[in-house]
Amino acid sequence: MKRWTVMLIPHGAGNTRSLNLYSVQVWLVVGVFALLSFTSAFLYKSNLVARHSIDRLERDKREMGLAGAAQESPAKLSEQDRQKIEQTIREEYEARIATITGELSELYDLETRFRQINGLPPKSNTPAGYVGGAVSEEGGKGGPPTGSDVDDDVDFSRDVLMRPPSVINGVYRPSADLIVQEINLRRDSLREYESSTMAARAQVERRPAIWPVRNGKGKITSRFGYRKDPFTRDLRRHEGTDVAAPVNSSVVATGAGVVIFSGYDKYLGYCVKIDHGGDTVTVYGHLNKTTVRQGDKVRRNQEIGKLGSTGRSTGPHVHYEVRIKGKAVDAEKYLGF
Repeated sequence: MKRWTVMLIPHGAGNTRSLNLYSVQVWLVVGVFALLSFTSAFLYKSNLVARHSIDRLERDKREMGLAGAAQESPAKLSEQDRQKIEQTIREEYEARIATITGELSELYDLETRFRQINGLPPKSNTPAGYVGGAVSEEGGKGGPPTGSDVDDDVDFSRDVLMRPPSVINGVYRPSADLIVQEINLRRDSLREYESSTMAARAQVERRPAIWPVRNGKGKITSRFGYRKDPFTRDLRRHEGTDVAAPVNSSVVATGAGVVIFSGYDKYLGYCVKIDHGGDTVTVYGHLNKTTVRQGDKVRRNQEIGKLGSTGRSTGPHVHYEVRIKGKAVDAEKYLGF
């Protein structure tokens, strides 16, 4: 399975942090959105059918009560039959509500695990629209001294993440409106999760992390740091990493970004500079020619030029630099070994 790694490197002292992402997570979000859409449509349709049936029975009851005050109709339903039909419809409706509520509970648990994996804070399962007005920390309490409308087998002592499938926000057999609000909350939470995942993925794509010559061609001939200048033999600081390879080998962008320079430099010859965001810039020098223009958006592993020996060079190679806030750093740390 393809894995992406986001590395957060502090500018000062501190530890480097990594965040691992899998491409399957993005597809999981798409699947969850599809499940939410189907559940919402199913609930809405079931609610309409149930309400329509109950309204029709109530209307028939009123009409028959007015028309049959003085005479009995053979086709008229008895009061007991009407109550039995109404009870059947209500039971079917409540069974559907319970099924959908159970699925929402499983979805909430899955969403919570995803948010924990990605370092996001848990999403409150009590949207602001459920209760209006200020509420004290202790909360209001009341009710009859004895008896309960809640089944005895419902366990409210467990954590909210382990609540019974038929309970949402402490409400047993919640109304359709409450379930719709819960669905909307879960949808908003998943959209936030999707945005976070896509932002992290984009950050991973921008980070320089691969070999600058396509297909891993070439070898390092000069490293970052102090060395003897190949022309003067004086000790000088080398701010890049030189990778030698055959002439016209494809030189590629090591991360996604925007081309901020594509042209000729008196020392680096034909070169390309790419801004990856986050104050990170990569430089590719001594190219035989460039294949991108200033302002172009490039993807990781996209060709940006052909390897050559232009400028101040002793042979075919690419001079590869990584600069953080304008300061050159050791590019070997970004070569994805």
